[in-house]
Order: sequence, then structure tokens, then C-alpha cells
Amino acid sequence: MTDLAKSIQVFRDLTQGKTTEKVVHDVYPRVNWDKKKNEFVLTKEILWSLFKYHSPAHYKITGENQKVIYTVLRYFLIDDNFNEYKLIKTKPSLDKGLLIYGSYGVGKSLLFDIISKCGKELMTKANCNKLWYNSISAGTFIEDYMKNTRIKESNFDLKNYYTGKLYIDDLGFENKTYNKSELFAEILFERNRRDVKTHVTTNLNPAELVDRYGARIGDRLPQMFNIISWNGESFRE
Repeated sequence: MTDLAKSIQVFRDLTQGKTTEKVVHDVYPRVNWDKKKNEFVLTKEILWSLFKYHSPAHYKITGENQKVIYTVLRYFLIDDNFNEYKLIKTKPSLDKGLLIYGSYGVGKSLLFDIISKCGKELMTKANCNKLWYNSISAGTFIEDYMKNTRIKESNFDLKNYYTGKLYIDDLGFENKTYNKSELFAEILFERNRRDVKTHVTTNLNPAELVDRYGARIGDRLPQMFNIISWNGESFRE
């Protein structure tokens, strides 16, 4: 049985209620712990096993999307050669976030959803935060923001989104705040000023993002993001 098959079987054992202590160390074996630092070492084999496990049954890796998927996974593995396929349109850097734009329905949001599930598993089982980030949907976020500004007792604080790793899904899909201001222009500006990692998926290309959020944000896009174009046939029915 291959390592991948063994790892997938371990996760199946977990879902079937078999002994947790044994299977946890099968998936996250002690050999992957750095004894000196007492840290878990995330390998590409473990990440791939997790990715396959958390991918929905219908998820397809094709000739059109595999280079994007592999580039993103290598980025989260902190692989210096993550841009092997030369997909990044800005100067590649592991210190910047990811901005993936392109066709509707190719799997941009689903990719980050799978990685988020992998990240939560790694945090819970191995105290590894390499894949962890807070996630928000641009459209829903604006709705929640406007709703909470009308509630005096609300504890919603926009400043909470100025720090920490953040993934913004469907940027550009949201309405303007009270039909007049672009709240995400402010969020992106503050996050860039504080030099924190932001990941974005959007159907808007960089020029369209500049048109919407202004030159102040457009000038910062290359500083903030490894920008990747992802086009292809929609998987949505």
C-alpha cells in the first residue's frame, strides 16, 4: 500500500471512530516532529494526503488546473521553488499573499476551502499553523458590517480584520458600503500598511481591481500578492 493510500485509510479510520491516538500518529508520524524545536514538520506527502482527503468526490485535477494547484500547495509548504511553473505575474515571494483571478467556476474558492480544512486539521492534530487563515466572503462581509453598524450592542470591530492571515473570497462581488464607499479598499490598505498576509480570489483582473478600488490599492497589489491568472472551463453545472 502506498503512503497516500495508507494516509487516506487512516482518515477513514478516524471517521469510523477507531482509536484516535494510534491513527493520529500514523498520519502525523513522530518522524515528522523536530525534536530540537518540538515542532511538527509538514511534508508534501502529508499535505497531499490531507488535500485528497478533504477534496470533494467530484473534485478534478486536470491539465488546465494542476499547475495552479501545485503552485499554491508548494507556496503553503514554504517551498522556495513554488513558482516552478512560472505562473506568477508579479515578483514571486513567500512573504506575500496569493491573489488568484480568472474565469467563473474553475475552482478558485474551492481550492482555498480545501486548504482551509487541511489547515484546521493540522492546527488541531499537530499544532501546525502553516495552512491556517481566517476566511471571509466579500459579499457576506459587507452585509454583516452594515447590519452590525446599526446595532449599538454589537461587538463587531473592523480593526480585527486589519491583522492576522486573512483570505477574502469573491473580492469585487460585494456591494459598496451604503452604496457609496469601498470598504475593502480600506481593509486592503491597512493590511498592506501593517505588512500582514492576505489571500484573495476574484473574477476581476488586476486592471478591473484598480478601476474598482483605486490607484492607491492598485499600486500596492504587486507588493501584497503573488498574482496568478486561472482560466478554463467551468466545473459548475
